[in-house]
Amino acid sequence: MLAVFSRADERFGGGHARLAVVQYLTSDVAGYLQGRFATDDDRRAMFSVAAEMTYLAGWKAFDSSLHGLAQRYYVQALRLANEADDRPLAGFTLRAMAHQAVDLGHGHEALRLADASLEWSRGRATPAATALFTILTARGYAATNDKSRASAAIHAAETHLSKALPDDEPTWIQTSGFTETSLASQAGQALRDLGDLPAAETQLRQSIATRNPEAHRRIHTLTLANLADVQCKQGRLREATENWNHALDAMAGVRSGRASSAVKNMRTQLSSFGTRLPAFARQLDTRATAFLHHNGALAHPHPS
Repeated sequence: MLAVFSRADERFGGGHARLAVVQYLTSDVAGYLQGRFATDDDRRAMFSVAAEMTYLAGWKAFDSSLHGLAQRYYVQALRLANEADDRPLAGFTLRAMAHQAVDLGHGHEALRLADASLEWSRGRATPAATALFTILTARGYAATNDKSRASAAIHAAETHLSKALPDDEPTWIQTSGFTETSLASQAGQALRDLGDLPAAETQLRQSIATRNPEAHRRIHTLTLANLADVQCKQGRLREATENWNHALDAMAGVRSGRASSAVKNMRTQLSSFGTRLPAFARQLDTRATAFLHHNGALAHPHPS
């Protein structure tokens, strides 16, 4: 069930089947945790997968812009991972909390949480997991304008990931699709935040070129939007408009507060041109307005 819900989340966004995940947690998983187990290994395995499912509920709330609710699910996921003595999974959840913090503009908090994910899982995390936690420290350093440490963290994450063996990684790394593609997306955002736009563009282009856009449609749309944002900031409006249009194409059927925020950012960038905005970009702005109107329900999602 976790695999089914996770695949749907990657394709259709946090607003799709979020309440179904919550219902499954309360109606089925809670009962499983109160059951009897033949061995302590079985018990720990059940608590680990319950922690993953609770993490997913938090991630879907985060993607739906329900940030307080997301934090409550993340805290519960940490408790379950601790009960399972699964420190790498606890680190994975702390990493998600760091991701939320950096997206909300809380750079120092993001860095604290990313460091905690590394410390919590030290000596037990696999290479890919360590790479994932490390790239979030890069995002935190970038958000706090520490260029040298951000660059060092990007390099360290790439080194860790180069040592990963996919079959030896935990299910939550495999399910989340964390690969060189995902690392490039996070590195691109860190470099963008540092103001190194050409290097950010290189990383984002690599991520887009190597991703399966159908299986990971939500992050594909967000990466396209980030690439367009970087191109626009470099004064290349036509290229930016093309990629923003591609992002809107890919967003069809995706229910994601983060996607809606990316479209709002698009409109903000376009509005900065005022009356100088060319016709091809005005058409994009009209399309973005229609998208936000159609997805207006995401602004006030059900907070269960």
